[in-house]
Amino acid sequence: MSMKKLSIILPIYKVEAYIKECLESIFRQGLNDEDFEVILVNDGTPDNSIGVVKDVIGEHQNIIVLNQENQGVSIARNSGLYKSQGEYVYFMDPDDLLVDNALSVLLNRALSSNVDILMADYCKFNDGENYGQMIRLQQEYSETLKSAEQAFLEDLSPYECYIWLMLFRRSFLIDNKIDFKPFWYEDTLLCQESFIKAKTFLRAHYVLYVYRMRAGSFTSSMNLKKMLDLNSCLSALNELKRNGNMHPQVREKLSDNIFASFSYGLWCIVHSDELYAQRNIIVSDLNNKIKPSLFIFTGSIKQLAVSYLFRYIPDLYLKIRRSFF
Repeated sequence: MSMKKLSIILPIYKVEAYIKECLESIFRQGLNDEDFEVILVNDGTPDNSIGVVKDVIGEHQNIIVLNQENQGVSIARNSGLYKSQGEYVYFMDPDDLLVDNALSVLLNRALSSNVDILMADYCKFNDGENYGQMIRLQQEYSETLKSAEQAFLEDLSPYECYIWLMLFRRSFLIDNKIDFKPFWYEDTLLCQESFIKAKTFLRAHYVLYVYRMRAGSFTSSMNLKKMLDLNSCLSALNELKRNGNMHPQVREKLSDNIFASFSYGLWCIVHSDELYAQRNIIVSDLNNKIKPSLFIFTGSIKQLAVSYLFRYIPDLYLKIRRSFF
């Protein structure tokens, strides 16, 4: 099988209402079908997500459907990655859209510059709102070529580790054994690991992605499973910080990012009656995944204080914080 220029990977699970619009937006990118492939990973969806796009699939020879039992979004994305043939890979969520013709512009720049990662921009709308102007956005392209270390320091927020902003050179991911770990917040880990291990980076000042804000989606909810998965992500990031070969400034920024994600978890516990009642389970799980003596933050007085209070008197610390909100 000949190599494609691009592989677009979509995990499919309960997106019957959105997948057709998403897929149609992919085929409005000014790309020739022979130059790219679309890999739909049916993650055991119980609805008719695949059925509603049968007509689109029938119109294009470059759509591949992989069927698997439900294993979660991480495994689905990995299945697509391992199957892909593109020089670059792009991971999209199937309830979102692309700005018309934007991907062809960005792919051409990635190919001509041969960067490990290209990062673009996005806009967002609430589900049910009209997005017509967003997908037909008229814009001018500009870019900044920099090292990935510089990009990690300047461009990657721990709160916006969105993989759908990135085109990744597939060989870079494969050669560095970077894939999606089987827990929520897998994109937070993958983005930071990729930026730290990459060599070349292109920051494209160009809107590619139209992000649909859905009520009840993962980003608008939190439960015990996701809190325990956040602990797994914190553990993996902490190991990356301890064992990774990186510039001291990058290590310091990574530590700050880990603290930001940790603080978000604390905020969720304090502001949720359900999670607060389960705080001992969450704290015990984190201590099992990260040795407390290795989970100390020293970037500021606040970080140091929170570290020690959480390490030595976690229950009292959470009670005090809860009393103030």
